[in-house]
Amino acid sequence: MSSGDKSIVIVARFLMVLALCWSGFYAVQAEAQSIYYRYPGPDGTVVIDTSVPPDAVPRGYDIIRLDGTVVKTIAPKLSEAERKARELEFGIEEARAAADAKTRKWDESLLLRYSNTQDIDVAKKRALNDIKVRISILKSNLSVIKQQVYSNQAEAAELERRGHKVPSELTDTLASLRRELTTTEQHITARQEELEQVATNYERDKARFADLQEQVELRRHYYAKPKK
Repeated sequence: MSSGDKSIVIVARFLMVLALCWSGFYAVQAEAQSIYYRYPGPDGTVVIDTSVPPDAVPRGYDIIRLDGTVVKTIAPKLSEAERKARELEFGIEEARAAADAKTRKWDESLLLRYSNTQDIDVAKKRALNDIKVRISILKSNLSVIKQQVYSNQAEAAELERRGHKVPSELTDTLASLRRELTTTEQHITARQEELEQVATNYERDKARFADLQEQVELRRHYYAKPKK
């Protein structure tokens, strides 16, 4: 065999070995990319297979590669009781988060509006006085309306006593005055309830502000204390 032929044989063998190596590499890669399923068996053991039996699906499973890396996890299906318990838990967490957010907003508002509890007392007094003035005006209007009702009723009664027909205009006026009387009384009641609610709200703000001040003082003393 000539040297040229030998070279051709060597090259051919080299290419064959290289082809085999690449073929093995791709086979390993393909095998590594294969998908398997890992799920709990009915007896609590862990099963790895190429598919998940229908009866095992509700228990949840992992989609994995041959090297054990997890591609995706399918959570177990919850029972109706578990689902309701989870929804209740989430609802409680959401309500707690909403309450915390509301409290933070309230605290920020108090600290922006007031410097001390005396400021709250002044604001409370001013707000209550404003409501009391409105109640006083409503009561004055109520007194005037009542006098008009009494006057119109007396006029209608006198006409009837004399045997005269009460004019429709007078009847309509009386009906309108009575409606106005009822509305004014309702407004007075609403303002009185508002008076009590506003007083309660300011006292609540005052108590919360005092608590915030106390927390600030405690932090100040803590950070001012020399560290050993």
